[in-house]
Amino acid sequence: MLGEPERIPPRQPRRAFPAQGPARIIMPRGSKRYARMNALTGRLLVLLVVLSAIPVASNRPAWWLLAAFLVALGCFAYLLRAQYLMGSRRPLQVTQMRWLFGIALLVPAFAIVQALPLAQFLPATLAALPDTIPQGLWPASVSLAPDASVLGAIRATGFILFVFLVFEIATQPERSRGLLMWLMLGILAHAIFGLVALRVLDNFALWGEKLAYQGVLTGTFVNRNSVSTFLGFGLIVALALTLERGHRASQSEKDRGHATLLSPQRLEIMALWTAVLILALAILLTESRMGVFATTVGGFITFLTLRLRFGTPLKRIVLETTLILLVVGLVLLSSAGSGVTERALFTALQSANRIEIYEIVLRMIAERPLTGFGYDAFAAAFQLYRDEGMTTQLYFDMAHNTYLTLWVEQGVLFGSIPLLILLWALARIIRRLARGESDPAVLASALGVICLGAIHSLVDFSLEIPANVYCFLFIVGLAIAPPRHNTPAPPPSPATRDGSA
Repeated sequence: MLGEPERIPPRQPRRAFPAQGPARIIMPRGSKRYARMNALTGRLLVLLVVLSAIPVASNRPAWWLLAAFLVALGCFAYLLRAQYLMGSRRPLQVTQMRWLFGIALLVPAFAIVQALPLAQFLPATLAALPDTIPQGLWPASVSLAPDASVLGAIRATGFILFVFLVFEIATQPERSRGLLMWLMLGILAHAIFGLVALRVLDNFALWGEKLAYQGVLTGTFVNRNSVSTFLGFGLIVALALTLERGHRASQSEKDRGHATLLSPQRLEIMALWTAVLILALAILLTESRMGVFATTVGGFITFLTLRLRFGTPLKRIVLETTLILLVVGLVLLSSAGSGVTERALFTALQSANRIEIYEIVLRMIAERPLTGFGYDAFAAAFQLYRDEGMTTQLYFDMAHNTYLTLWVEQGVLFGSIPLLILLWALARIIRRLARGESDPAVLASALGVICLGAIHSLVDFSLEIPANVYCFLFIVGLAIAPPRHNTPAPPPSPATRDGSA
């Protein structure tokens, strides 16, 4: 009516956020693209490991120099892309372990020092050579092969940069486990090729006529012991993934209250067990005694670690171990293990050469305990010290013991750096397992791989082969990588809380 005052609705209280629901926190700009970059980098690293085993395991300077160049190029591209996407909002993972990379870089740095013409400034005891070599013929450098030492420093730097990239991409347990699966499949492909080349293609060798190890599986490698280590890494990873999938399947809900025999999970587990058997068969056909033994020990360590981690009763662990040993003994050894068995029976008779080599190498270490004879200079140094009365006149360019090789080439001090880093990595993995950190399959794989490599390195040079080193570093690097560490980002502005930016 005329003159009636206008009614004004009561004022609603102001809402802190829109009425449609809770605020959405937007990830910092570039985070998703950063994750995609890490996923792509991880796949490329797996590809590098698998492909590096094709050209004679990259055990030629041209191939490992190419691998080191690709790794360095990948690091440069990664740093540029990371800076563009996140800048200082996401520090590099390796900043948490500067000390580790600083210590590791001492190895190639000392190799460069050994190659410099500094021997004349050192006391004679630090650059000593046999009395049969006149001092006028002594080299100007500590290294007896300075060019080889420089190239070796490049190779070692490539390994360190490779670990840098592994640390950067190992920020998500699911990604690490997935990358291990792809790595295992790549090693499985090598095993299948080796089986086909041996049994179907009449001992075919990819890189020319096979001059040694006739009737023995070598695949794309030259030496049966080296290929057995590479395949052993794959078997341990396959075993860890199989046990992890099996545990996950046992904890999942049953379909309508019943266990499905041919569920996708069970089919995947069956496929993984098949991969384990194929890899085991290929390792037996290498006829590498220590390869079979070291893989067995490493595999058992992985098996026992995961079973204990998953709370499996001890009686069941013993039963499963017995069953696995019966399968290996009755099926694999009876069908393909005769060569390994025969060679194992004559181990003591065939070890005379190795003992002679080790005696000479120990004398060499005592001659230069601090300076060594130069990185990658073992072959040149050994020819000066070998006895004329050795039972064989074969040329030796390897000590057949990686620990002794390190001490001969770089002395006891610098030569022990890789071993100390490895012991630290082993302790870190065990600590993570005890605390329930990270992915158990990744940790157990690394634990088994370290055991395999440590045992086989006692009597051979498998971890001096670049393809094996890359594979070893990839698996162990995933397990010891530091946890993700970000700088706290500023809170999102009101304009971006609803996802409009």
